[in-house]
Amino acid sequence: MDALAITCVAFRNARCPIITGASRAVSTATLIRPLVYPRGARHRDFPNLVAMNASASSVLLRLRWLQLRSAAPGYGVPLMAAAAVAVVWLLSNAVLNDASRAPYIAGGAVLLVSGLHQRRADLHFLHRHVPRARWAMALEYGVLVLPVLLGLLLGTAWAWAVVVLLACALPWLPVVRSSGVRAVWLRKWVPAHLFEYRSMLQSTYPWSLLLWLAAVAFCWLPLLPLFLVGIVAMMAVGAQEQCEPRAMLLAAAPDARALLRTKVLGSARLMLFVLLPVLIGATIFQPQWWWIHVLFGMGMVVLVAYAVVLKYAHYRPNERLSANGVNMGIAMVFSILPGLSLVPLIMLLSELRNARVNLTTYFHAHHH
Repeated sequence: MDALAITCVAFRNARCPIITGASRAVSTATLIRPLVYPRGARHRDFPNLVAMNASASSVLLRLRWLQLRSAAPGYGVPLMAAAAVAVVWLLSNAVLNDASRAPYIAGGAVLLVSGLHQRRADLHFLHRHVPRARWAMALEYGVLVLPVLLGLLLGTAWAWAVVVLLACALPWLPVVRSSGVRAVWLRKWVPAHLFEYRSMLQSTYPWSLLLWLAAVAFCWLPLLPLFLVGIVAMMAVGAQEQCEPRAMLLAAAPDARALLRTKVLGSARLMLFVLLPVLIGATIFQPQWWWIHVLFGMGMVVLVAYAVVLKYAHYRPNERLSANGVNMGIAMVFSILPGLSLVPLIMLLSELRNARVNLTTYFHAHHH
């Protein structure tokens, strides 16, 4: 428990996005203090937190577990466990029915984790404050791809299961940082009130465009185009983590209802524009899977709409809501699984009232 306590103290003191803002119901101090201060110990008893020799490979996983327990609703953990089992079952059956799907599943999993690693906002912080940070991230990525790995192993795709393990080597690869103004011509197509997606293009161009073009180009293949366009949808979801200043909030709409309506409908239209070419092409080449494509498209649209509502349910000016990733992870898993997009839809409706109440506070507050 020492390594976890050490890292929690450092994360709290440096206001790292992994810990800060984890939950509006449970404060950071309440979450961490019992782990940090054992009986009879004081903060000054730990003068050099980072230099202490402790096994820290599992620190990130334990922090994620704490974050999940504090931020997720009561049904979150059982739902995620059920979804993981469903993913393993679906992938193993897909590979057993057609072994040619295995390389696309393995490649899609590695590409997904690679995109997440390249966009980590806490990467520099982890290298500074977490001992053996690369090993900790490798273990985190290993758990993330574990359902895919098990699905391939149960489907007897041994070689491609080894490829999935390459995701654990990503922490040792260089991270490409963007600089300058990017995708000016592409951002002009995004409405000004959907500035989150303009910001996403700035940070992910040209990779987001290349992923979408690859999804369109390979729409004749099974599963791969869904993986690729799904990564683009997750980038769009990630764009909703950063909260805008209150002045921008007031300039966007006259009240909370109008803001939510504008943001949700605008995000849904934008996601449909991204999805339709890929799904139509995939349906032309795989007509027997038309129902999967329809359900997948509905799931991605609901997922982006839920990301918008969740952001404004926990909105705080100029804050980054990294803790929303727990709920988004639950919604994301069920959005990908065919026919289970009803779960994120229920989550969206349950957060809608919270978003209205929270936004109304900021619209009517004179000083905030």
